[in-house]
Amino acid sequence: MKRIFIGLIAIGILTLASCAVADETTIPPVVQADGYGYIAGNIGQGGLMAGDLKGSVYYRSESDHWALYTANLDGSEKVKLSDDRGSNINALGGWVYYTNFDDNFSIYKIRTDGSERQRIVEGYCSNLYVTGDRMYFDMRDESNMSHVYSVRTEGHDLKKIIPEAYMAYYYDDVVYYISYNGLNLWKLDIETDEKQKLTDNYSVYVVVDDTGICYWNVNEGTYNQMNLEGGEERTVLSGGDYYNKFNQYIYFIKSGQNYDLYALDLEIEIEDKLSSFSSEVFDENGKVISDLSSLSEDDFSFQERASFI
Repeated sequence: MKRIFIGLIAIGILTLASCAVADETTIPPVVQADGYGYIAGNIGQGGLMAGDLKGSVYYRSESDHWALYTANLDGSEKVKLSDDRGSNINALGGWVYYTNFDDNFSIYKIRTDGSERQRIVEGYCSNLYVTGDRMYFDMRDESNMSHVYSVRTEGHDLKKIIPEAYMAYYYDDVVYYISYNGLNLWKLDIETDEKQKLTDNYSVYVVVDDTGICYWNVNEGTYNQMNLEGGEERTVLSGGDYYNKFNQYIYFIKSGQNYDLYALDLEIEIEDKLSSFSSEVFDENGKVISDLSSLSEDDFSFQERASFI
């Protein structure tokens, strides 16, 4: 069988508004909510990029062996912070938090200027959400089972809060998680310790804001929305993948249509196509391969597709 590699285009959702200009002073866009180290559903798609309230971004550089970088939103003032290969990136309070591939996905933090790098939690961690002075994440035990934990951002007061579960989101003192048994979506109220089951199906790409809870129903192939109490559920979209929601926009790709990027404006219910990827197959030099039957088992080839929105 001929090997065709897929060129995945990672799209980081940080802001859609251009910088406003008043009295010759550029006002940096807000790229995250105050008190949160993440935005929208970025962590649920690997956490390859985060932003701060000053308009800076922190990201994993695909062109430099996955090293951790910072830059302005326009790409200027790019600086390498660390050679660590990070994911689950959060930025809050002058620190960048991430899971370190080079240390078995332990949780690290580093100053936004690249100083004071330190390990916070040792272990195989993922789905890291930094909020206020605490972090919420899941970590595997010696039998490879994931459990949801909470810890202070200094690394103290580590607590297992939900056994046999994966962290899915954090919003307004509520932890959203996926149960290991059934892969259903649940929520835990931190103040009352009350748990509530929200779905009866396999649920991923969870995003929660003041408009409600959104998630991809994998079994049905639909992107659904419900209110914060878990009621009034409705199907918003179907036939896509890699869903992410920011303000009134839902971003996604359409399967079977060159995997292009689309946006749905929920306020006016209009869908826009944002990319036009080629359906051609390319060689390692970017030239179109017109005769796919000429490819051998060891030939390198790739196609364009969007992913990790």
